[in-house]
Amino acid sequence: MNITTIIELENKEVEEIAGAKLVFSQEEVNSQIVETCVECFKYEGIDECVDTEETMEKVFEKLKEKAIIPKSVTEFSYQMPSCEKMKKAEYTDADMPQKVILTFSM
Repeated sequence: MNITTIIELENKEVEEIAGAKLVFSQEEVNSQIVETCVECFKYEGIDECVDTEETMEKVFEKLKEKAIIPKSVTEFSYQMPSCEKMKKAEYTDADMPQKVILTFSM
């Protein structure tokens, strides 16, 4: 029997754990809809993007250190926020998708 656990994190929680900011990219689907996706993470003072997979591995390990995820768990999956929205003239942080989903089985 497998037991699957889902951890839902707000963007700010992931950023705090990772010590890096989410960087979103926007792609225009059509004249009225824009798709917003996480492109990468950026650490303060560094201009280069850090791979999302590398950063989520760091988040996973920190959650294991805090005993939120059992130490015996070695594999996990994650979903980064993305969505389609109506096109606006200007976007704020509140307009960005807000949930990161981390899943593991035992």
